[in-house]
Amino acid sequence: MKIQKAFSAVCAFVMSAALLPRVLPAPELSEVSAAESGPVSYYGQLQTSGNKIIGSSYNEPVQVKGMSFFWSNWQGQYWNSGTVDRMVEEFKCEILRCSLGVDDQGSIYSGGDVGALRSVMDAAIAKDIYVIVDWHSHGAHNNTNAAKSFFSEIARDYGKYDNVIFELYNEPTQVSWSTVKGYAEQVIPEIRKYSDNLIIVGTPTWSQDVDAAANDPINDSNVAYVLHFYAGTHGGELRGKGDAALSKNAAVFVSEWGTVNADGDGAVNVGSTEEWLSWMDSNKLSWCNWAISSKAEGSSIFGGDGSSLTDAGNYLKKILNAHAENAVWRTVPKSGTDPDPQTTTPTPQTQNNERLSLSGSGSAVLEAENYSSMSGVELEDCTQGGKNVGYIEAGDWMSYSISVPQTMKYELTLDAASESGGGQIAFSCGGNTLGTLDIPSTGGWQNWQQFKVTLELPAGVSELKLNAQQGGFNVDKITFTAVGGQASGGDINRDGSVSAADAVMLCKYLIGNEQLNDEQAKQADLDSNQVINVIDLTLLKRMLLRN
Repeated sequence: MKIQKAFSAVCAFVMSAALLPRVLPAPELSEVSAAESGPVSYYGQLQTSGNKIIGSSYNEPVQVKGMSFFWSNWQGQYWNSGTVDRMVEEFKCEILRCSLGVDDQGSIYSGGDVGALRSVMDAAIAKDIYVIVDWHSHGAHNNTNAAKSFFSEIARDYGKYDNVIFELYNEPTQVSWSTVKGYAEQVIPEIRKYSDNLIIVGTPTWSQDVDAAANDPINDSNVAYVLHFYAGTHGGELRGKGDAALSKNAAVFVSEWGTVNADGDGAVNVGSTEEWLSWMDSNKLSWCNWAISSKAEGSSIFGGDGSSLTDAGNYLKKILNAHAENAVWRTVPKSGTDPDPQTTTPTPQTQNNERLSLSGSGSAVLEAENYSSMSGVELEDCTQGGKNVGYIEAGDWMSYSISVPQTMKYELTLDAASESGGGQIAFSCGGNTLGTLDIPSTGGWQNWQQFKVTLELPAGVSELKLNAQQGGFNVDKITFTAVGGQASGGDINRDGSVSAADAVMLCKYLIGNEQLNDEQAKQADLDSNQVINVIDLTLLKRMLLRN
């Protein structure tokens, strides 16, 4: 099982619940400590699923947005933790791309840049954001051995962190996809010796021919194909290549794009950029903008003084900050505690995201208006108090953030009302339909009755979607009742009970001071996702607090 050693988060979770009788040992200095809670702790490892990229802890399509560093050998002054901090705190970046300068013969321009790369990666991991290791070359296939050696070393040292994404080839020029694919098929095994993290591969013609890659995909379960564009030059024709790749069930990653012309210069083309942003959003494509640079060209976000923002910089900051306002992971408390329901004010078109944490026994109630996202519905005053979700028509939906300790069945009881002939709800998680429920007429829009359906909910954090197959009803409350008694898991030391001793054992395992046998590992993997990490510790903490 893969270990995500988020040390400071582990200690915060445990000490806040008073589960440990002593302070945990400090990690080795060679380990990177995740000092803050960010998208990686929420989404987990990025994985391809059909033509989408999902999170291992989220089980839904994930779209993260951020910036790309300029070539390390030409703008090295920005390759430091201070820049990472500014990108995260001011620009609200969820991902950074490290463009390690590699010449057209496939050799690193400056060996010293590798040290700067590691510093930036360490800082990104500490900020709990994603980081792309980019072999930034136009001729990587000319020196496959150099790439194999580099990625083997980086994967060995960083492949255990869910934060890290490997980009094998920045922009192949006028070479065939078969050439690029052959190169990638030699480099990928070096990474897979140490890591199953996402790998992204550049495509021919400066990473524009993503459709060619989709027609002859690489045989690896976690590979996406790179599309690059510059809004001042490229438009619908290139988006058509992206659409063609997606239609072939290939995952696409936009690791570099610009608001200006393809030469990196010129004015910001707002109209074309907005079209591209809309297309990427509609397809849930993650992206990095070019570039963190003060070079005298239109794509640079910094001015000549090295710090002030250019037109492109101000524009990108606005885009990224707007995305941050609705990013699901940002509504999750950094300490791992549940939100206070009294501080959540449900309003239409917003992500309230009052996550419901379910246990293996008993019941929990979710107010229908506390959706994380929705389409088409409206809120209205409810005779049972508060608000209810109404004006539901066919095709409308609501999505709710839930956390389940392990895959198990729950009986859902909906308080619903209908004055018309009633409707039907389809329930799904991660695109998988779990069941349906018919809502007959109750004789009035506020004549509330209860209707039940039993669903098997997947382990971990996910979005439960209620989709109206037929409209004409209102929903007020949703009650979840565990079916089958107490969930198993948590008895890591196998002494017949779940106690603080199990939390101590799990913490020691997460920091590398404890080994678990197969039975103990099954008990530690509380969300049953084959990964033992801080999420399992959070679930264990909640079990203990309930006890």
